[in-house]
Amino acid sequence: MINVFISHPTPSNDQQDSFLILLKELLAAEGLKPVNLGTSNYDFRKPLKPIKELIESCHGAIIIGLERHHSYIGYDNEQSVSKKETLHKFTTSPWIHIEGGMAYQAGLPLIILKEEKVFSEGILDPNNSDSYIFDFILDNNIEKLSENIKKIIESWIKELNKTDPYNTNKNS
Repeated sequence: MINVFISHPTPSNDQQDSFLILLKELLAAEGLKPVNLGTSNYDFRKPLKPIKELIESCHGAIIIGLERHHSYIGYDNEQSVSKKETLHKFTTSPWIHIEGGMAYQAGLPLIILKEEKVFSEGILDPNNSDSYIFDFILDNNIEKLSENIKKIIESWIKELNKTDPYNTNKNS
């Protein structure tokens, strides 16, 4: 199996958990082993160095922006003339931005999936990312993955095969 780094917030509800299980099953069926710190690997050190080491053992990375925080009301640039009130802003874990940036710097092929309601910022902002950001509706992907998600993952796997033409594993 080929290691791929998977970055996502810790699931906070059954729908997120179901989606991640389906996604990991699809990856496994394609001969890919999703790895990350804390789920499949543990380390006594602070997280950046172990994450870097895990990423170095991988051939690709999948970044998943799932809702972690919901602000009912907030203000952007609160103390300025361009102050803007925001209602119902959903954000994800800052770790997906860190891990995604580390995977990008390592030159790994990235696939970025974003729950549609999650705010587009950082690695999830199509204006800032070299990778296509695929928006999806979580509720449509909890019993089975949509054909669109399957197709985007299939496309990413083809890119992985280009970077690893002999289907070898860095971490055999």
